Amino acid sequence: MMITAAQGRSARTLLNWSLSRLASAASVSRSDIDDFELERCVPKAATRETIQRALEAAGVVFLHHDDVRLRAAASEVRAPRTPTYPRRRRRSKAKLGTGIAA
Repeated sequence: MMITAAQGRSARTLLNWSLSRLASAASVSRSDIDDFELERCVPKAATRETIQRALEAAGVVFLHHDDVRLRAAASEVRAPRTPTYPRRRRRSKAKLGTGIAA
């Protein structure tokens, strides 16, 4: 499915990204993205795919009928992990060098 101009605008808004940020993430010129979003011209399929991949990598999911949404964060999908801490090794008194001879 190829994204539409409306989906591109909506996705960028959901991410709170500027034109410059998307242009940088997609390695596409700012004017190409602006022209696409304002429907001044239809970019090449490769350019649209590059923009779509950059937005998807940032967490956007493209749906049918010009809908978009943000992908659920991994922490929201899985149960939170209980933090584990490294176990402390106990040293024997002999290794501590107490200086007491037995």
